[in-house]
Amino acid sequence: MIYSLDLHDATISNNGIYLLKQIKEHYPKFKVSLFFVPVDKISETIAQARMQKAANIQLIKDNLDWIELLPHGLMHIPREFENCDRHTMKMVFQSIDEAFTSYGLPYKKIFCAPYWLWNQDVVDVLDENGWAGASDRNQPNMLKTKKNYTYDYSISEPFEKADDEIIKLHGHIDGESENDLERCFLKLFQCNRKADWKFVSELL
Repeated sequence: MIYSLDLHDATISNNGIYLLKQIKEHYPKFKVSLFFVPVDKISETIAQARMQKAANIQLIKDNLDWIELLPHGLMHIPREFENCDRHTMKMVFQSIDEAFTSYGLPYKKIFCAPYWLWNQDVVDVLDENGWAGASDRNQPNMLKTKKNYTYDYSISEPFEKADDEIIKLHGHIDGESENDLERCFLKLFQCNRKADWKFVSELL
């Protein structure tokens, strides 16, 4: 049995690592893929978050052997990519790279649009530039990139009863969603202890 876990809405200031490290201690093979918002408005606008920015970046760096970062939009604003054209999407690639480079953090070329909203131009530009995309299990007719990742279970669901060979789990780090990491934290300790864990990038 193999698990993967993707969590949306991670940022420099909101990364969930303290909870994730407890899961890692329980499952030595644990890996997690964070769909990461490159431009963290909180780290740039709130004084306390600015002071903690360097420490937060270092905390992520220290755990990159079991955490991978995947771009989740640019600023995670509503409808950010719903009407994005080809030229703008190419500029987004540059902005994503500049943000991650400024943090000194690596990222994989796997893109998830905020709120699952994108269009054919976005999908085409991702395909043309060798990027993969993430799509929503609950929207089977959603546009998909050639290299695609679709989760199987929300972590708020009874995924622990599943006996699939590969179980792709999905949640959030936002403090609000039904499948928020903190809200579903204890459920994640019900996984099969003998199972292996893979990154999203390993299961495209």
